Amino acid sequence: MSQSSVRAEDRKVLVVANLGLGEKFLDHGILYQKGLSKTFDHVELLSTEHLLSRVGQFDRRDALILFLDKDVAVAEMLELQGAVVINSSLSIAICDDKRRTYAHLGAAGLRIPKTVMMPPLYPKQKIASDLVMTTVAELGLPLVIKEAKGSFGAQVYLAHTVEDVFAVVDALADRHLLVQEFIASSRGRDLRLQVVNGRCIAAIARQHPDDFRANLSAGGVGTPYQPSAAERALAEASAAAVGGFNVGVDLLFDDANEGSIVCEVNSNAHIWRLSAISGIDVPYYVGQALRRWLTA
Repeated sequence: MSQSSVRAEDRKVLVVANLGLGEKFLDHGILYQKGLSKTFDHVELLSTEHLLSRVGQFDRRDALILFLDKDVAVAEMLELQGAVVINSSLSIAICDDKRRTYAHLGAAGLRIPKTVMMPPLYPKQKIASDLVMTTVAELGLPLVIKEAKGSFGAQVYLAHTVEDVFAVVDALADRHLLVQEFIASSRGRDLRLQVVNGRCIAAIARQHPDDFRANLSAGGVGTPYQPSAAERALAEASAAAVGGFNVGVDLLFDDANEGSIVCEVNSNAHIWRLSAISGIDVPYYVGQALRRWLTA
């Protein structure tokens, strides 16, 4: 990165989040503010709206912004004004659109579920039945249908029959959708690995007894997990593929019980449960990694 006359520890650090979304997002921002304060002397937590209202109140060329929002346009504007934004606007954009995520993971040669993108439809337009039938024939049943944008395991559906597929696709015809093979060996369980500046620093296993998704926010249970060297390498390669500095990577289990299939990469992953379960102070490690990166 470009060098600055400001010492890393003295650099103004802003933690920016969409605080209007509720207590969970406020707690997420506070956790990062406290963790980064162990490394940097001046750390402030701001809502995105407050940040935008402070035009001209600070020199953004010296600002380091941990951007926990998904507003790509705001992140890009800050970058163009000279701020260092983590994650970058490009990385956020790639991670926030699962179509782009899988395109980048696939281009990097990483193992992902077989995926078919569904074209968005205009009002009164119906999905082509031959496309649905070809997709079912290619991926098999059951299969997973995902909206391109979604968080916390929401906007993800499991279709057991052809009729289910048509029902979901027709109901969400105005959305960007992906259809994927269902990885039965990973039903209701997966791994979450946090990668910071190219290094896996924490991991947990997640399991849900009654759902095909393992998300903790949907009732899943997390336990500490020591990833294998291959799982670490895959998570780190996934972060690199999307250009992420601080990301949560979800891996699915294969038939050999190894987390060898990339499910998602999250640029704005909530980390309080990950930190609590793994015993790793993720925000502190992010601060330390940022300091090393700034002085490299």
